[in-house]
Amino acid sequence: MTRHELREPERLGFEGIHRLKVVSTAGKVDVVGAGEDGAALVDVTRVKGEEPVVIEAADGELTVRHGELKPSVLGRLMRGRRIEADISIQVPPDCLVDVTVVSGPLVVSNLHERTRVQGVSGEITLAQLHGPTDVKTVSGPITAESVTDDLSAHTISGAITVIALGAGNTIRAGTTSGAITVDLEDGSDAPRLDLNVVSGAVIVRAPEDANLDVDMSTMSGRTVTTFDGLADHALFGNRPIPFTKPRQLSGRLGTGAGRLRARAVSGDMTLLRRPVDPGLSQTVADDGSDGEDL
Repeated sequence: MTRHELREPERLGFEGIHRLKVVSTAGKVDVVGAGEDGAALVDVTRVKGEEPVVIEAADGELTVRHGELKPSVLGRLMRGRRIEADISIQVPPDCLVDVTVVSGPLVVSNLHERTRVQGVSGEITLAQLHGPTDVKTVSGPITAESVTDDLSAHTISGAITVIALGAGNTIRAGTTSGAITVDLEDGSDAPRLDLNVVSGAVIVRAPEDANLDVDMSTMSGRTVTTFDGLADHALFGNRPIPFTKPRQLSGRLGTGAGRLRARAVSGDMTLLRRPVDPGLSQTVADDGSDGEDL
């Protein structure tokens, strides 16, 4: 096993890495998939406080740790005696990644295998993740861009924004207080969406040629859509329910091969139609028409 304790900025390289585990109490953390053949790079650009950044490599697993996730450490954070570190990590794209950050912004990008992310307070940004991804935080927004595989995203207080492109992938998102926004990119094929909010709005943008079975409902809020052919009606028929006006938006778009389920206790439900990018359609047409038989 190789072990390093860094108390000042330093860059270290490793070989044969296929698993990464990160634990950071405070500071910026950036994990990116790049390179190949198990090569990894850890770049610590700032260390604040008495505790060092501990880096260990053993049996193909790289562990980067700054502080311990114990009540005593969280107490020191709240009393102002902070420990912080800014850490950038480069690993192979096919690396299995597990990251926990207590306080601070986190960016994870360009990974092709399973990724697990946990936070307490701070913004979490995910980009170009092509493997199953599970992200949870207590307070702070979650943004996931170019998601092509299954995604599970949950926060207690904060907004969730997802830009998805995939074939048959499942997106589960939930927040207690905050909005959920999902953009389905052109070419998304039969995605399965399960969205749940206690207090907040749900907004879904889908291409006009989307294939979705739609069921969106709110106990207190509006239901709005720019798609034709969907039913917008009172939930539970005309039966009065005290203090609420439940509404439901339902129906089938295209073949209905995909699924959109959304629930809110208090908040609006919106499903918007977006024109398909004509450039994408033209590219497909060009691919099929250019060239001559020889």
